[in-house]
Amino acid sequence: MKPGRKAETPSVKAARGTLRPIRDGLKTEIVVPGNPPAMPDYLTAEAIDVWHEVLGRVMSAGVTEVDSALLARYCSLEALVRKAFNAGGEPPPAAYLTVLRQHEELLRIAGPKSRVGSAGAADGGTKPGNPFARNGHRAR
Repeated sequence: MKPGRKAETPSVKAARGTLRPIRDGLKTEIVVPGNPPAMPDYLTAEAIDVWHEVLGRVMSAGVTEVDSALLARYCSLEALVRKAFNAGGEPPPAAYLTVLRQHEELLRIAGPKSRVGSAGAADGGTKPGNPFARNGHRAR
């Protein structure tokens, strides 16, 4: 990268009115997500209930607007599984439960193992000691 001032993004230039389509039109912007997930309109009433139930947990786990579709699929599937369990008849297929667990892991709401990559939040933030610290030293 060249030293000096960095170029401004096309959206900043467009808002200011200095966008040159020939010079800046071919640049692409990377949008950094930071908004809460947006609930799609195709969710059923049961899935909307699941959405409202888990929204706080997934937001605290770091889910953003980019993950809206994944969260919507999770809520729809969770609503189907709950309906199958409440019906009292046949349990839902094992594939539903497997995919549901996978979605929970991706959304980081499945339990401590799903938060392994979040810098030790699952174990209180303590780092394991060095297993090689005693190499070359005898115990006294």
